[in-house]
Amino acid sequence: MNSNSILSGDFSEQQWVDRISEKFDDEGGDNISDIPVCVFNVPKATSRFKPEAYVPLAVALGPYHHFETHLYQMERFKVAAVKAILSSDQVLSFESLVINRLIEKESVIRACYHKYINLYDDTLAWIFAIDGLFLIGLFTHYADISNLMPKKLINNGVLYRDVMVLENQIPLYLLKEIWKALSLSTYFQDQNGDRELISMMRKFCEVHSPLKLAKDFNYDVKAGCLHLLDLMYHSIVDNQDIPQAPRVEILRKDNDYDVEKIAKEDNLTENLEEIMEMGLRLGMREKADLPIKVIKNIPWEKVSNLLGLKLRKQDKEEDDDLAVVTEFEIPSVSSLIKYAQINFSYTNGGVRDIKFDENKATLYLPIITLGDYSEVMLRNLLAYEVATSSSTAELAQYVYLMSGIVDTEADVKLLRDKGVIKGNMNDKDIANLFHGMNKSNLNMSSNKTIDHLNEYYNNRPMIKTWRFVKKDLLCSKKVATVVLAIFASLLMILYSFCEVYGCSRLFGRQ
Repeated sequence: MNSNSILSGDFSEQQWVDRISEKFDDEGGDNISDIPVCVFNVPKATSRFKPEAYVPLAVALGPYHHFETHLYQMERFKVAAVKAILSSDQVLSFESLVINRLIEKESVIRACYHKYINLYDDTLAWIFAIDGLFLIGLFTHYADISNLMPKKLINNGVLYRDVMVLENQIPLYLLKEIWKALSLSTYFQDQNGDRELISMMRKFCEVHSPLKLAKDFNYDVKAGCLHLLDLMYHSIVDNQDIPQAPRVEILRKDNDYDVEKIAKEDNLTENLEEIMEMGLRLGMREKADLPIKVIKNIPWEKVSNLLGLKLRKQDKEEDDDLAVVTEFEIPSVSSLIKYAQINFSYTNGGVRDIKFDENKATLYLPIITLGDYSEVMLRNLLAYEVATSSSTAELAQYVYLMSGIVDTEADVKLLRDKGVIKGNMNDKDIANLFHGMNKSNLNMSSNKTIDHLNEYYNNRPMIKTWRFVKKDLLCSKKVATVVLAIFASLLMILYSFCEVYGCSRLFGRQ
């Protein structure tokens, strides 16, 4: 074939003619106009930051990766597994029972796939017969399948990872056809005969999903799911907690500071933070404008002139990112707790139950359980959400939020302590996971929770004070040293006074 041919190397012109003429002469056939495309190839724009997360490592299911050399070696294990769960009569009549039935449905099979499949009908039928039955066997005869598969594949969880890859999905329609053809269930005479298959798929999702699934499982609705990944996706997104009194943790008292020390850029910053914390312990948080008014009302220019120091206004572009965040950014968990006294709590619901309660200064997040291959599942769930035009991007909104607030291992530890993050993945890997997800195709134009948090955070007295001090006072180390010394002295005097006489009247506490 000419190297400049528009046809791929494994698809000849004669194959194209045969396929088109066959379709042209076919008077009957299935109506595919209502068949939704459900198995997508992941675009490079989505996979470019971590392409290995979107392809199978050991087991190919379906046509996209079936003939890749490093995956084809598993074919003999799949065939052995399929034969192990069939009776001798089913093995002997397998071609007439299953293959011929799938050949008749080849137009529907092709309609389910986003990418054109350059394979003949009988080849396609055999691929789906083996791969589809292998997947059913994984749901129904796990013990038999695991004994036939390489131990390393089972023990490391690679098999379950590959099953959830978007390009590896087998349409539920085909699984039902195989299930019916082999009479694997006695329930198919009933109008709800596919419940057994859906139920097994649901149990698989419950075991391997990183997020909790909807408790109210409607079999009639879920029977319309498109494949395993689609079932997991909608079970995650549809999970909504029953309205009840929100779980509230006891907020930190005056001297109970449970946040690990955050790394400081310099000694001046460290000293200022310690002074601010002293102010908070004195109860200044209850008088939101007090620290700002005190600092702003001091005639700093005159003070600096008396001391022979020059006070220079800091350029706008030199403003520290810690003091104020933009609408496209969000502070980390550590910063939200330390600088804005925001608490974190888990909700028993899902991504639709995420909310920031300003009255309680608490952000409620769904519980996420992270293991070895949770990142692969999350990435493929997101890829599926992006590929589905009807999607509302609810999962992407959640991941975007988590990617914003989780910066370091300290952030992960805080959320783990609050019961939001669970699982055996270590804190460093979790931080890297969300940091990497932030580089993916998650550019949200708006996120109400992030906007609400940023507004609340930027209006906190400590942040306002920091912004003023950092912008107008800390431009000179000499001025900063004097400022901090004076302010620290004033607070120490005030602190000592409060220890002896009490400060309830001074700060308006009852």
